[in-house]
Amino acid sequence: MINYFLKYYIYDSVKKSFRSSFILPLLTIIVGSLVMMLSFSIMEGFSKEIKNTVYFFDKEHSILINKNEFINNNSDKDIENFINYLIKKEYFFNSYEDRVMFIDGNQNKITTKVYGINQFENFSPLVYLLNSSNSNNLRGLSDCYIGYNHSINLNIETGDSIQLHSILDFNNLSSFPSKNYNIKGIIKTNIPRYDNSVYTQYDSLLFRKNIFLNINLNKPISKQDLNEINNKFASGYYYNEKSHLFSELFYAINFEKLFYLYIGLFIVLISGIMIIGFNVSSIMRNVSKIALLEVIGLQKKHISLSYFYYGIFISSIGFIGALFIFKILLFFDTNYQIMNYIFDPNVYFNFNLELSNNIIIRIFLLDIFLISLSNIYPLYKISKLDIIESIKNRV
Repeated sequence: MINYFLKYYIYDSVKKSFRSSFILPLLTIIVGSLVMMLSFSIMEGFSKEIKNTVYFFDKEHSILINKNEFINNNSDKDIENFINYLIKKEYFFNSYEDRVMFIDGNQNKITTKVYGINQFENFSPLVYLLNSSNSNNLRGLSDCYIGYNHSINLNIETGDSIQLHSILDFNNLSSFPSKNYNIKGIIKTNIPRYDNSVYTQYDSLLFRKNIFLNINLNKPISKQDLNEINNKFASGYYYNEKSHLFSELFYAINFEKLFYLYIGLFIVLISGIMIIGFNVSSIMRNVSKIALLEVIGLQKKHISLSYFYYGIFISSIGFIGALFIFKILLFFDTNYQIMNYIFDPNVYFNFNLELSNNIIIRIFLLDIFLISLSNIYPLYKISKLDIIESIKNRV
């Protein structure tokens, strides 16, 4: 039975070669599956690296507090109690206020967003620091971190000092508070939001007229704890559970994943169409042989199942071939960083290919499903064969 299956579907013993009805669909399945694997692995690796970068300071889940409204509906000390509750429940990551200010550094002046961070001593962006210093602050100044783009524009480096000017009243631009800072380190994330900013300890004078306080969370708040917060504190805060600063970016990444998935599925679908054509052509050529098999006792359903098994066989072999090629590419990327030649790490993020077993299984099942669909019409064609007419080689 196996020899018959191989000769009928895969190997042409007369021409001593593989049948084109096997090779061509197999190649398209390999290409389609490989496109899906590569696209998902690239976008997953890229997405993971971006998440690690954008969430070094801001987090996916956060709370925005309107201080004026919160204090009016609660009390002044309740903001501190609110933060202490989050710390106790291990939700708290950091809290900050931000404001646009002027930087005066090395005889150059520019505007910037300044993050006033509470508990600044716990802020340690070591992964993204180009360099840092704990010994250069001999002037007794408060420390700050500065974004990479500002360090270039101002021509300053670690250990230099800058002066921040906070604009609190646009009707009185001649007088506004300022403070000198020592640059403790330079942050480079390749994200303009962070590389064009300054990070300091929260200063009640510089941020005096701020209205909003941002609290970043390590994890989403449970329903039970959220109900407890709602009972303890009145209005004045908003919990960002599903939407965050970079949600549109990740929506775009997911959309691109689907786009390449459809390209891969389309290629596999072409393979399915090929299989329909080859199978129908095979039935037409071998109709009398199929009828003879039925005469000697082989049921139509068993003949039909052979086409179904062939679909599963070729889709499985195609998937395994694509997975083997992908593993080779993964090996070369891990050891020789071949993706850096396509995505320059100086322009893009330096990321690794990522493909979970869950995605691999889904691609395999999609291959099986699409190729199995292509066997529906050939199976229908066999079910309508008439034995007598088929023996006469007519359908």
